[in-house]
Amino acid sequence: MSPRVYGIMHRVHHAYTDTEKDPHSPSFDKTVLAMMWRTSVTYVGILRNRATVDPKFTRNVPEWTSFDLWGNTWWSRILWSCIYISLYIIFAPSAWWFLLIPFHIAMGPIHGVIINWFAHKYGNINFETDNTSRNLFKVDLLMLGEGYHNNHHKFPSRSNFAMKKGEFDPIYPVVLLFEKLKIIRMNNQKDVLIEP
Repeated sequence: MSPRVYGIMHRVHHAYTDTEKDPHSPSFDKTVLAMMWRTSVTYVGILRNRATVDPKFTRNVPEWTSFDLWGNTWWSRILWSCIYISLYIIFAPSAWWFLLIPFHIAMGPIHGVIINWFAHKYGNINFETDNTSRNLFKVDLLMLGEGYHNNHHKFPSRSNFAMKKGEFDPIYPVVLLFEKLKIIRMNNQKDVLIEP
C-alpha cells in the first residue's frame, strides 16, 4: 500500500467523515463490501493521479513515486506473501497456525474494515464529535491503539491515541523511541492523560 495515498485518504476521511466525500464510511455505504470497493476506487484514483485532490490534503505528504507504485504491484504482494509464509514455516509451533496466513496476507483490508466500519458503528464514545467515531476497546492491543477511534477523531494530531485512565496505546512508546533515535520528529504537543 502506498504510504502517500494512505496519508491523503486519511486526511480526506477526517475532513469529510460520514459524508459522501469520505473514502470509507458506514454512514454513507450500506454494506462493508460497498465501503471497501469505494475505498479501493478512491485509492487507485489517487495513486494513478486520476482523481483530483485538493492541495490542502497533499501538503507536506512525502512523495516517493517509484516506492508507491512498487507497493501496489502484484510482485510486491507476492513478495510480501512469500515473506509471511516463510515466517510461518520457520516459527509456527504447529500446522494449525498456517490457517492464519490468509488473514495475515489480507491484514490491510481487514484492519481497514475493523477501524473504518466497526469503529464508526460500535463501541464507546469518550468525546462528543460531529461524526460517528467510537472506541472499540478499553485496552487496544488488537488494533495497536487505532481502536481508540473516537479519541483520534477528537484529537487527530495527537500521537498517543489513549486518552483516559485505563487506556493504553502500545504504539506510542515506539513513537517516542523513534523520536529519541531521531528517526522521526514530532511536533510539540501536550500528551496529557485526561481523567474521566
